[in-house]
Amino acid sequence: MPTPPQRLASDRSDHLRFGPLLVLCLTFFLIALDNTIVVVAIPSLARALSASTSALQWITDAYTTTFAAMIIIGGYTADRRGRRPTLIFALVLFFFGSLIATVASTVGVVIAGRAVMGVGAAFAIPSSLSMLVDIFHSGTQRETAIAGWTASAGVGVAAGPLVGGVLLDHFWWGSIFLASGAVALAVLVAALIFLPSNTPTRVGGFDFVGSVLTLGSLLALVSAIIEAPTWGWTSLRFAGLVLVAIVFAGVLAVRERRSQEGILRLDLIKVPTFSIPSLAMGIVYFVIFGYLFLATQYLQEILGESPLNAGLHVLPAAAAVVVGSGISRALGAKVQARYLYALGLTSLALACGIMHSLSPTSGYGNIFVTLIGGGLAMGIVLTRGTESVMGTLAIRDTGIGAGINVSVMEIGGAFGVAVFGTLFNETFRSYGHQHFTTLPPNAIVLATRSLAAALGVLARFANAHGAGALLSGVHRAFTDGFTTAAYAGITICIVGIVTVVIALRSSRTQQA
Repeated sequence: MPTPPQRLASDRSDHLRFGPLLVLCLTFFLIALDNTIVVVAIPSLARALSASTSALQWITDAYTTTFAAMIIIGGYTADRRGRRPTLIFALVLFFFGSLIATVASTVGVVIAGRAVMGVGAAFAIPSSLSMLVDIFHSGTQRETAIAGWTASAGVGVAAGPLVGGVLLDHFWWGSIFLASGAVALAVLVAALIFLPSNTPTRVGGFDFVGSVLTLGSLLALVSAIIEAPTWGWTSLRFAGLVLVAIVFAGVLAVRERRSQEGILRLDLIKVPTFSIPSLAMGIVYFVIFGYLFLATQYLQEILGESPLNAGLHVLPAAAAVVVGSGISRALGAKVQARYLYALGLTSLALACGIMHSLSPTSGYGNIFVTLIGGGLAMGIVLTRGTESVMGTLAIRDTGIGAGINVSVMEIGGAFGVAVFGTLFNETFRSYGHQHFTTLPPNAIVLATRSLAAALGVLARFANAHGAGALLSGVHRAFTDGFTTAAYAGITICIVGIVTVVIALRSSRTQQA
């Protein structure tokens, strides 16, 4: 089992450093914000760029894909090249990626810009988390710093739709990327001023072969997950990418067993206090990102809210994350970790149950309760889970350990969007082909591509072809698809609850 973190030789005062903590929290806030700021713009992007549901998913997931595929390399680089220079490089890369997306005029360029931003995020998160552990040594200070760091992510996830809504209410869709770039630039300046210098914690040559194998495996896996709704989960292309991911991962595992300084720490996966919290956090991301992908469309297209109001309606989740983080800290010394994880996942499962009861006439109440349950789950699980994961790692491995942990979370988020999107699409398309029969054949094909496309088609036909009745049907088809997706959330939460309770049941691990 890895040894617990030790102080570096260049030990610093235990006095709480608000400047560095602010920079590190703002870094996670920025990365989390950009995970969801695009969500509220989905209807606007669909109309402006004539994007299909698949293209919309790629605009959302190009960021997640490169983030998840590169994050282990980002953590490894932070340990090898130094955390401060890695974080500064990451913020510069994120800034330029946002500029690419801002000036884009096609779906492809938007996706490219998002991909560059994802690479920047992949280098930013593990370097910021490992710096946090480096700077804050004592138990109380570290717990406070981690609680603030994880809460900033929850606030960023919830604030994304609000910030996007404000911008879309006053400017064009590219302003959401420009705003992200502006925040990245501000954080970069603050990092140059406040972050202390440090030295690499691992020595030796850079593992380029291991990096390529890691990138290939994760890129193939995440791409397969994202494209599965379009290709089909039983398609040859999906199976081929999964096979590529398995082969690359297998070669990497064999190679890493022979190396003491490789990119992957296989022994960490075997440690319950590392792997089980990572799994729980991945489940939280799975449900929340899948839910937000559909919820913002419901608020705008079904309830008729503006992007700004849709963002405001999502904001209560941010407060719930902060409350959940406080609950986790308050109960951390009194309640076994497995029960805290189970509490958070139970809150998430109940939120999915509320989501399952959604209908076109439910209004905002259903969404509100679901957001509160999801926010509490995020605050509880991420705060306790991050403490456990980072407490398992030796100081020399905090970068790579953080990278592995967050890669699980990001893969969970991509998987959530893919699964929720697949279940929704199947229900929506099935309804459309059964009930849009009064429309011309080409209009049927277009109307079943996405909710925005269906509403656009019906608007063109106005009162012809029974458009009024079809509009009610589209609303019903959307909420039916939404509630079908809830089954996936409930199922994975139940599996997660059973897993964490059983896997952490031993006296050696249940307090971790």
